[in-house]
Parts: sequence; structure tokens; C-alpha cells
Amino acid sequence: MSRSSARVLAAAVVAVPLLAYPLVVGADGVRFPSSEDCVRIAAAGETAELDLVFGRRDTPDEAQELLDEVVGVGYVDAEVRPDGCGRWTVLYDGIDSYAQGASSAAEARAAGLEASLEVAPPG
Repeated sequence: MSRSSARVLAAAVVAVPLLAYPLVVGADGVRFPSSEDCVRIAAAGETAELDLVFGRRDTPDEAQELLDEVVGVGYVDAEVRPDGCGRWTVLYDGIDSYAQGASSAAEARAAGLEASLEVAPPG
């Protein structure tokens, strides 16, 4: 095999999966998650597992800055997690009931934080 043939083969090995994967996924009816898929605001009385979410950021460093602010207000068990949609979520997952979560969200907002009660992602 000549060098030029080897280069073409190597390029094909890299390019074909990059081009084929989105086509196969799209043809199968599966779609990539949107940012709306990653945010499920809890309805009053929700019985699913809940998270108190303080915000989402594009980078881990930005999320860490928000986490530092959240911890400074008193949510010492808050943490940063990837949201599955390419962003980073700052959240507290120790919510036992909708009533507790709604109360915690109200307290967080009173402390100047943006907080929402959301249904925890599966898994």
C-alpha cells in the first residue's frame, strides 16, 4: 500500500463515522437532547425525585463560580454535575418532598440566588 493510499484510508476511517453517525441517528428517529430536555420544572405536588437547581453554566469553571456563591449562602452540600445537554448544573439533591423543595427554593431566592425545583434526571 502506498503512502497516499494509507493517508486516504486513515482519513476515511476518521471521516466516515463522523459523517455517518448523525445520519444514522437522525434516520432512526432519535434526536439529540435540547436544552429544554434538560430542564423539567417540578409541578406542584410532584412525587418524582427532585433537585434544587441554582443554575446552569457553559463551562465547569463558570459552574464552580456559581457553586462558590451557593455554598457561601449556606448550601454546603450543593454540587456541580453535567446536565447531559452539554452544560453544567449547580444543584442540591437532598430534597425529600415537593413542600421541602419549594420552601428551600423560596429561601434561596430570598438570599439572592436563582433557584428552581426540578425533576431529577433519570439515572
